[in-house]
Amino acid sequence: AAAWSRYGLAACCALLLHELARQASPAFVQTAPGVSTRLFQSSRPLAGQAEIRPSAAAPRPVALPIFAAVCAASLLRTKVQRHGKGKPQTTSGVRVRKPKNNALRNCSIATFEELTTQKRYEPLTYMYRRRFARPRHKPIQMATRTARESGHKYRLGGIAHARKYRIIDFGRTKRDMFGTIQTIEYDPYRNARICLVKYEDGEMRYILHGVGYFVGQEVISSADAPIFVGNAVPLDKVPIGTMVHNIEMNPTNGGVIARAAGVAAVVLSREGNLVTVKMPSSEVRLIPEDCWCTIGKVGRPEAQLIKLGKAGKSRHLGFTPHVRGSAKNACDHAHGGGEGRSPIGHKHPKTKFGKCAVGLRTRR
Repeated sequence: AAAWSRYGLAACCALLLHELARQASPAFVQTAPGVSTRLFQSSRPLAGQAEIRPSAAAPRPVALPIFAAVCAASLLRTKVQRHGKGKPQTTSGVRVRKPKNNALRNCSIATFEELTTQKRYEPLTYMYRRRFARPRHKPIQMATRTARESGHKYRLGGIAHARKYRIIDFGRTKRDMFGTIQTIEYDPYRNARICLVKYEDGEMRYILHGVGYFVGQEVISSADAPIFVGNAVPLDKVPIGTMVHNIEMNPTNGGVIARAAGVAAVVLSREGNLVTVKMPSSEVRLIPEDCWCTIGKVGRPEAQLIKLGKAGKSRHLGFTPHVRGSAKNACDHAHGGGEGRSPIGHKHPKTKFGKCAVGLRTRR
């Protein structure tokens, strides 16, 4: 596949050079009857054909933009195939691994062809630290376990792939100011992509990448913003039936709904100061009309087609094994203890802290 791509690229370059030469000189192109089309220069016409002379009055059609587009598409296709090492693709953005072993059989991975850079914007990234025995409203109670960072010496099993958290502007709080999308980047903490936006005052911020975003696109967060993909507006300004994402549950708290790859919510109706929104899970909720949202659908809908294939791949992504509560001792979990495969011993499932795990309302 890579060899054919190189041949196609060479053919496109040859056609481009021929077009340049034809437009620069009075030479012309002839086609012999009954013979396939050939490109050559001649000073005399063929037998049985009238002489063709270039006319100064009739302008020649300029085909340079077409050839440039073909060459750009060939270069992009060659880059994707070289990155995928010639592996077959099921759809745009996903390719299937060759079944060299049972773990790789039916395994699919991303091609990352939508990314425009491999470097992150360091001022908006930091090493995420987790809190151990450090309540927010109390002083430090334990010093035996220090705050662990993501990656390096704190990872279990010797996995040394550190992850840096990207600070994303879920609230789109930069109001009434246009921003230009600079890059489309990878984010290790979510399955969607993110975009780096540069605003008119020079400030840089990350936002979620949606379907239809491109480098150079201008986005704005304003109550009077047009209903275009990428713009952020309040819910009461959104037309009925529009797909939105990154929706706030409470005003000024930032978007918390419909942020995963390929999902979107639909605005169904408005009544008073509440807006009826259909969630990606088909649940219907009432949300205050002054909550903000972003027009469009979250990008990378092919994320649901990814199949890891083996447990080690999920460990590489940072997921650790999850032990069932009924498999633990009674001192470690509310479901633990008992002889053999005994029931949990409670009317309703509980968390490891003893609180109700199913049916209890936790939304604030």
